[in-house]
Amino acid sequence: MPKVTYTPAKGLVQSSGAGFVINHLKSTSGTVNLDADTFMTVFTTTSAPTLPSSAPTGAIKILISDTAADTSVQATNATTAVTMTNIGDMCICIFDGTEWVIGRSLT
Repeated sequence: MPKVTYTPAKGLVQSSGAGFVINHLKSTSGTVNLDADTFMTVFTTTSAPTLPSSAPTGAIKILISDTAADTSVQATNATTAVTMTNIGDMCICIFDGTEWVIGRSLT
């Protein structure tokens, strides 16, 4: 079975190897408006990210804290607000067509 990699620029790309990789990662900090396209965002210092107001139904965003400083995830249309305070805290956000549903794992 080939390795399949997804990138926003090329879509699905097959290569030798095995597995499935999503190659769409962004590191950021500070006050930032997240886009609807980036799959994974890693926060490196105190951050106040805002989820986009809309996205395609089923869009998935993974947010990970790589800092012990507060990262307060905000959205005008989310099921809950989340503050990540430790390295390794994370949220998985899925847009259900109306709002972001946020699952979280906080250490």
